[in-house]
Amino acid sequence: MSHPNASDSLSPDYFRKGSLVLFLGVFIGFAADYGFNLTLSNALPSHEYGDYKVAYAFAAITSVLVLLGGDRVAPRFLSASLSRGDNRPVWEFLRFYLLIAAGLSLAVFLCTAAGAVLHIGSTDLQDHHPLLLISLVIPFIAIGALLSRILQAAKRLALSNLPWRIALPLLKTGLVLLLVAALSEIHLWQVIASATLAVWLIIGWQWHKIRQLKLLTLQRAPQTFAGASVLKLSVPMMLAMLITLALNQIDLFMLEMLANEQDVGHFAAAATTAHLLPVAQVTIAGLFLPLIAPALEQGRSRARALFWQGQKAIAITVLSLTLLLLLGGPWLLSFFGNDFLLAEQALHYLVAGYALWALAAFASTWLQYGGQGHVVVMIGCATLLIDAGGNYWLISRYGIDGAAMATCLSMGFAALATWTACYRHLHQADTGGQPSAT
Repeated sequence: MSHPNASDSLSPDYFRKGSLVLFLGVFIGFAADYGFNLTLSNALPSHEYGDYKVAYAFAAITSVLVLLGGDRVAPRFLSASLSRGDNRPVWEFLRFYLLIAAGLSLAVFLCTAAGAVLHIGSTDLQDHHPLLLISLVIPFIAIGALLSRILQAAKRLALSNLPWRIALPLLKTGLVLLLVAALSEIHLWQVIASATLAVWLIIGWQWHKIRQLKLLTLQRAPQTFAGASVLKLSVPMMLAMLITLALNQIDLFMLEMLANEQDVGHFAAAATTAHLLPVAQVTIAGLFLPLIAPALEQGRSRARALFWQGQKAIAITVLSLTLLLLLGGPWLLSFFGNDFLLAEQALHYLVAGYALWALAAFASTWLQYGGQGHVVVMIGCATLLIDAGGNYWLISRYGIDGAAMATCLSMGFAALATWTACYRHLHQADTGGQPSAT
């Protein structure tokens, strides 16, 4: 088979195909995910829908934790070798991070089980959050993330992106509809079980495609992958991603503690609607991530040009979608039910906050690839503290609007701090202050 190399990675054909994937992943994927959330919110009471979103947030955060950044670092370390047609490092990479994920997933399960046995808060199975059950799904989410990133590193954008963006929510929706048709009442554990089945199906299909495309050979080649050195880059990337996820989910957790359960469901609907912006940013960034390593090999000027090309694409898309959501967001909320229109103002705050961060997120990724992961982590920690403090102060006064205000303020701070760090990083590179990826 042929592999795109560094010289043709910026070809019009690559971006033409990538633009199609971008359109399908963002718009069709958003519609599919929105359809799943609408189906679930109509099948469950609003407080149980909120409970599901809290459990889902727990799984999303812990699945990032158990990988230690393996999924984030994959394009950086695999794309160049795959571009040359060398797949030897892939199995070593996958094997290394699968072993880590297996051990840490077991630790998460045991800790969650201990919480359930000791009746600690919402981990109690007799309460209403089936966190112990959803913790069983964590290793499968991790496996799926690794396989998807291998395909992304090989510039197979459609195979990497669309199964999770489109097929997964469609499968989950279909399975929930089957449950509704077959049962008089559905429970959260049944929703989780059906979602797990959907994840298994996509993992199996992606594994088949990876083997079919000969992107992986089940043969050891230890000399091709230095796990310890890769961890030095992947762990800060994991911490940065973990903080980003925590920022996206901390509002739900604090609303669960400080507000009533209906508010959690209403806020979850607004967050799901505004989530179109980070989805668009991540999808566009995915188009550029497998190009970074080859561009770095060609020199700083090529890497700098790639960065601004990606930033321009993200800015145009995010600003267009922001206007669309501000105008049409309330209409989208109405599909959840008339009572969800109470989240309209919260939606506007969330859209503003997500837009600010989406404009800076690619710069954050670039800083991490340039060895500045510790800076990104420090910015993230400060942002998380601001968000948590803002939630504590504002939720009691303004409810879900207060939670959304806190998100907007913290995301604005993160965007400003990230661009300041990026500017300094680029300036140091131009003046010879220190080595830089750009």
